[in-house]
Amino acid sequence: MTVIQKLKVVLSGVLVSALVLSLAACSSGKNDGASPSPDASREPAKIVELKALTMGTEPASGMDNFYKQLDELTKKDLGAIVRFTFIPWGDEKNQISRAIVAKEYDLYAGGFWSDYKNFATKNAFADLKPSLSKTPKLVEHYKGILDRITLDGKLYGIPQYGKPGGGNWGFFYREDLRKQWGLPEVKDLESVEKYLYKAKEEFPDTPMISDKGFILNVFRMLAGDKYLDPTGTMTTMAPVNDPYKVASIYDIPEYQQALRIAKKWYDDGIVARDILAGQANETSKTLELMKANKKPLEFTNHFGAVSSGYINQLKAVNKDWEFGWLDYTVDLAPDTAFLPKHSVETTTMISIGAHSKNVETALKFIEKAHTDRAYYDLLQYGVKDEHYKLDGESITFEGIDPKNKKPGWTGLNDGYMNRVEKYPGEWQAIYDRLQTEGAKLGEKNGIDPYEGFVFDTKDITAEMANIETIRTQYAIPLAVGVIKKSIEDDLDTMNQQLKGAGMEKYMAALQKALDDFAATKQK
Repeated sequence: MTVIQKLKVVLSGVLVSALVLSLAACSSGKNDGASPSPDASREPAKIVELKALTMGTEPASGMDNFYKQLDELTKKDLGAIVRFTFIPWGDEKNQISRAIVAKEYDLYAGGFWSDYKNFATKNAFADLKPSLSKTPKLVEHYKGILDRITLDGKLYGIPQYGKPGGGNWGFFYREDLRKQWGLPEVKDLESVEKYLYKAKEEFPDTPMISDKGFILNVFRMLAGDKYLDPTGTMTTMAPVNDPYKVASIYDIPEYQQALRIAKKWYDDGIVARDILAGQANETSKTLELMKANKKPLEFTNHFGAVSSGYINQLKAVNKDWEFGWLDYTVDLAPDTAFLPKHSVETTTMISIGAHSKNVETALKFIEKAHTDRAYYDLLQYGVKDEHYKLDGESITFEGIDPKNKKPGWTGLNDGYMNRVEKYPGEWQAIYDRLQTEGAKLGEKNGIDPYEGFVFDTKDITAEMANIETIRTQYAIPLAVGVIKKSIEDDLDTMNQQLKGAGMEKYMAALQKALDDFAATKQK
């Protein structure tokens, strides 16, 4: 090859190289001749969306900021966004059931109040146990409790995390009216009844009781410390001093006495005439009546629900209204106030649908909710200065429009993450008393005898369905005071129907389960 030929080859190579670099620069939109990085051609990571169901009414405003703040957290930590659907209290059991069947959500709230256990046994929810290795902070946070709430060895939900202290179910009433009416201090069934009748006299157009389950609290007031509820359904009872010997509640003398009181109250107009047509949960309607000064009480509600959902709204209407609380457990049955029980039978859960394509991501979201302060405050309280305010490290809702108070994510409530809450007026002292007394009683009485007990009902599902049908047809009307012949005749008819439905088989299965459980505790 001549010198001229070699020079042509070299020049040709230089020109080709220059052309390649020029094309590369044009294709990258740059003119610095740099090669594109290996990541430049990759698509951005896909953000998944988790759909969650929660109870309560969505705040009137502030949700745009809520999702903005939540997205900033979840996109960075989980590669996900989460969107909530709020279901108002009232027809929650049916609405949640429909949502589960329709497979609408990734995350479900539920418990004894929503048929959680029934759906869990039918594998409607994902078993979270195999994924717990991906959420070590969550496991550590619960200190072994997650092992106690399994069904057939499977973990179908993450429970609310109870902390000793606080109230239970109770009687909520206007204390200022009690003083004005000259009534005795509310402290037992007799004084509650006097308040009910005076309230009916003063508010003649409003029934004082519209909740179909009110008889269970009449029973609680009559029975006091005598009985415990093994299944959390208030259909079977066991003596406090013999907690593994069970009986049907319909055979217990105090329940039969409660039936007579229910009939009297129904006949006297204390109980709504159309109570059987009402929703299973009438709390939302009652709150509106109380805000309108058309009703001075609620016979059946939970202390936590009243504290978080009622007090600030009612005080916003009239700051001079005073309220009182009679706790059916702490005040009337202190020997049944144990350390918080975490059980599939009684505890509210957050579950992940078995159909979800993002089970691990959803579980990691739950982990963050229980262990990260930014997540917990946002999910439980909402946006600071829009849904709540901070007074030091304590939370307060003073100055917040009640319509803008965000309900906490149902099932998230965590006693070890909750901020100390400041309440208006006299409610602070009531709250502090129940926190202190509840904690003392829990430490004194110790672990609930049924902690860890799971009643496996897969072999009696037909009987349970039949029993529920009979309860709807016979037990509920009887319990609200709607009597066909007489209490004795109606009760006998119901018991005969229950026997035909398989009540004896159900009771035998429950007794065997309790016997087996008691045997394990003695080892």
